[in-house]
Amino acid sequence: MICVSLHGVRGGVGTSSTLAALGYALHQLGQKVLMVDMCPENTLGLHFNLKLGPPEGWARATLDQQPWHQQAWTVEPGLCVLPYGQLSTDEYLQLDALLLADPELWKQRQAELAEAFDWILFDLPQRLPGHAANPHCEIALTVINADAACHVLLQPQLSHGPLLLVNRYDAASQLQRDLVLIWQYRYARYLLPVSLHSDEAVGEALARREPAGRYAPGSLIAQDILSLASWCLLRGRRLE
Repeated sequence: MICVSLHGVRGGVGTSSTLAALGYALHQLGQKVLMVDMCPENTLGLHFNLKLGPPEGWARATLDQQPWHQQAWTVEPGLCVLPYGQLSTDEYLQLDALLLADPELWKQRQAELAEAFDWILFDLPQRLPGHAANPHCEIALTVINADAACHVLLQPQLSHGPLLLVNRYDAASQLQRDLVLIWQYRYARYLLPVSLHSDEAVGEALARREPAGRYAPGSLIAQDILSLASWCLLRGRRLE
């Protein structure tokens, strides 16, 4: 089993939609996939027609000392979503402190899931260090857009050696082309060979509460995501 985390260098770069599309693409390639929402916003399930902010989830169950694994939703056989659940601000800060105090919590849970899934994908939050650091992932991807804000925020991230995934790339934009060229020169060892292009199908898919590959399998973004899934499979085989 391989675990992958996706974390935006800032909010709004399209991390959740990318994770949902990647999970669906891996499943289409014959893999058993669990997607875990680590964000208190609790919106990952929207991409799979779950209701907004379901009250049940792994975080709610953890605080209530209930069986956390029973909160997963089966989208179709071999493809599951584990929502976060509804927590107040005080509660998710309490949970973050618990995760910091017990850094092995999700490692133990991942071991329990190893026989049931080939891949676990974690959608990580922005400013909750316990949530972001607790899953132990062989592949950690930082999602970026080709804009000035991400370029500035990217610099201190590189001391941690993240892998960088460019999302919403518009080849018609001179600024975006220039930034990607700079990144290819400066950060060649970190930058993934796959970029995800800007595509209206992503927004339309969310409006339909579907991952992009299911909504528009012939779209540019669906082909990009399949390339990303294939890269993950190759990387995963090397790690096993």
